[in-house]
Amino acid sequence: MQHTDIGLLSRFVKAYEQRHHYPEMTSSSSRRKIFSDLEQSLNCTLFDPDYSRLNEQGQQLYQRAKQLQLQLDNFLQSPVDKPQPQQIVIGLDEFVPSQSLLQCYPRFISELSLQQLKLVQLSSRQLQQQLVNGNIDIALRVAQQNKPPKTHSRRYCNLSLALACAARHSLSKHQQLSAEQLQRHRQLCLSHLPLELQLNRVSCWQLSHREMLHDLLVLGMGWAIAPRHWLESSFRNGSLIELHLSNYFSPTKLEIEILWLNSQHDSQVAQCLNLLSLSAYDG
Repeated sequence: MQHTDIGLLSRFVKAYEQRHHYPEMTSSSSRRKIFSDLEQSLNCTLFDPDYSRLNEQGQQLYQRAKQLQLQLDNFLQSPVDKPQPQQIVIGLDEFVPSQSLLQCYPRFISELSLQQLKLVQLSSRQLQQQLVNGNIDIALRVAQQNKPPKTHSRRYCNLSLALACAARHSLSKHQQLSAEQLQRHRQLCLSHLPLELQLNRVSCWQLSHREMLHDLLVLGMGWAIAPRHWLESSFRNGSLIELHLSNYFSPTKLEIEILWLNSQHDSQVAQCLNLLSLSAYDG
């Protein structure tokens, strides 16, 4: 068989199924013309001589054309007509522990008609870009003064920090430390943490990855202020020691904010925010 027009195949299926009630061509001659055109297009015989029945080859073509028509109808169906899976994507920057949302998870599942609640961890820059592009619905990150355009933000929670060094480091011998003692030793600091966490401006290694900070910390290459949940396992196994300052204010918490797009007022996201005791309608 040769290639033929999909539109002609579609008319063939309709004409064959509605022989006497075809909405556009009700006459027998019109139906015969459709069948004849198809046979000429394919250069084969599909019907008995009087066009009353399909022959074996015609039946095979009808079944395949019908299947193709159903596939095309499904493909061309508008998105409005298709039921969309309900999903909320929550993005977390690398400082926010996923455990901070676990306590709300049962309520999300029981009170929202969700098929999926997806958590993704991204860098701060990626998080903001994905939110603005609409690829994530809600973002949790360390609070910043600069907000993405067309977004709302609220304080969500505080993240506990810890001051630490390796068990082998000389600072570990002191139960209480002064700021002067800290200044004599190198600080390990993540470059995208708030500037107020950089206590030693003279001797400080700026690092881009938390794994690098942790490894250098365990090796005794300096001390650091970092989210406590990053260090807990090393505190427990004794490779890191928590330090305490006696006469100097050391930040112990980071503020975490939650962001969402202005356009999320009437959606599953708004309901999700309500479950987090936030309102999508506030400015």
